Amino acid sequence: MTDGLDAPSITSHSTQRLIATPRSSRSFKIGLSGCGGGLESISSSQILDLAQKVEALGFTGIWLNEEHFQGSIVEVEGRRCHSPLILASAILARTKRLRVGFSVLLAALHNPVRLAEEIATLDVLSDGRVDLGISRGNNPRYLNAYGVSPEGTSDYFKEMLTFLPRAWAAGNLPFGNESYSIEPKPVQKPHPPIYIGTNTNETAAWSTQAGHRIICHGIISMPNQRRLMQAYVDAGGDPAHVPFGRFVYVSETDASARKELWPTIEKLTTRLKGFGLFKREGVIDEARLEPENFYRDMVIVGSPETCAEKFMALHNELGVTYLNALSAFFGFLPLPLLERSLDLMGNVLRPRLEKALATA
Repeated sequence: MTDGLDAPSITSHSTQRLIATPRSSRSFKIGLSGCGGGLESISSSQILDLAQKVEALGFTGIWLNEEHFQGSIVEVEGRRCHSPLILASAILARTKRLRVGFSVLLAALHNPVRLAEEIATLDVLSDGRVDLGISRGNNPRYLNAYGVSPEGTSDYFKEMLTFLPRAWAAGNLPFGNESYSIEPKPVQKPHPPIYIGTNTNETAAWSTQAGHRIICHGIISMPNQRRLMQAYVDAGGDPAHVPFGRFVYVSETDASARKELWPTIEKLTTRLKGFGLFKREGVIDEARLEPENFYRDMVIVGSPETCAEKFMALHNELGVTYLNALSAFFGFLPLPLLERSLDLMGNVLRPRLEKALATA
């Protein structure tokens, strides 16, 4: 989710309220994020059943990451990543209210005309339940495998974001000596909401100036999340519109949460170190990939009461109202623990936070 632009960092970690949220925006939303929409585990066969379950639990949406070359038949743990557009179609077909978004699609790997058609098709078939999250998509492994040159990906990204709203509007677009209407047209007007994934202040500010929102992925460290949110809001963005990602695990007590989650934390941090994420500026530093630091700094974890307190601290500081939970921990969380955590998130944590924000 990097776009490769240089950006100054913000060093302040103050817990005072940084961003004022309009009272009209203070309604709590909770989503799930991951390459299986936060529902991925050793097996993928339960994803569609779980999607129906989280809809019944009152979750707002599921967000699907675009990843490639993730998972292997010889592995026994970790995530399996599917085509996000095809998986989105299946989830939308099995649900009636749940929104499905992308966190994020990688612009460099997509043809803009085809992407316009596919997102609009999903929007029509779901009666307007699609959110488009998109980033520049500058992962060198992916670009190399797809035969895409890294040169010009930034310009291509912004050109695509200019093109998509035009493609979804009424009327024809010129293509050489011809003109065509890109069909279908989406149900949502003027078009499905667009969320920009970025690691730089410049693109966070540009997003709201271009009429879009940002999406903050849960693998980003809190100092970098603060920096991006501040740049976005300083440029006029509303923090209440930002799906704010964090790893989330809810158990009956703080003690049981730590006992249950700790083996997953050890496996996940080992895998993340292998990804070399700390070498990508603006994502996470190596120190936070030490298990104890990761548990403390990167995860909302504990009893429903403790998790509610941690989210309200984020709300009070940054103005966020949409918690986007990396609930499956990249597929390392065992399925029984994932299901129980989702139950507690939906039945206990969600109503608690809805009440807290309503009376804030």
